[in-house]
Amino acid sequence: DVMLRTSSGRIVIPVEYGVGQPKSLNDAKGPVSGKLLNGQWVGTAAHFFDPSFAAVYACYSDDEGQTWQRNEDGDLFILLDWNATYSFVVEPSVTEVYPGRLLMMRRTGLGRLYQAWSDDNGETWTRPQPTVLASSTCPPQIRTLPNGHLLCVWNQENEQDTHAGYNRTRISTAISRDGGRVWEFFQNIYSMHETFRVEPAIIP
Repeated sequence: DVMLRTSSGRIVIPVEYGVGQPKSLNDAKGPVSGKLLNGQWVGTAAHFFDPSFAAVYACYSDDEGQTWQRNEDGDLFILLDWNATYSFVVEPSVTEVYPGRLLMMRRTGLGRLYQAWSDDNGETWTRPQPTVLASSTCPPQIRTLPNGHLLCVWNQENEQDTHAGYNRTRISTAISRDGGRVWEFFQNIYSMHETFRVEPAIIP
């Protein structure tokens, strides 16, 4: 559900990959999201967070998928500190803002969605930048509406939700009228909470 045909006819597909130990939802070695309850670890999510490096890139085809090219400027990942810290970026979604300009949103482990733009139809990309969209480690979906506005659908979640044990309990939408710079008109498709918008935590 992330392959895109741009107005030029080019097919663009964002790809994720990981480098590290094999991962499996059935791997009891974990670790898994959760909390200590009466001295026992209780899981609050279905995902295992494996010790692996994850990044994304984009492939594109101008001949109906017979041949593919990879974006020219390398992999997209988040490096917060040259000494140690990085965050994975996975499960990207891409849309065409206007002819030649693409926006890619992706899941991270930093409590918010990150985005990158391409001004040459997917051949090169900006470095991933943080958005104001508070998010659990869940994939977003980004679409361009017929009026040119952007629609993002994702699991909105902030640090307080996580500490309270609420994981993926709010499916939200937001609109951008300027190509992804400003997000507004927050709504919930489904939620266990009354709030329509929560603020993301400070990036560590």
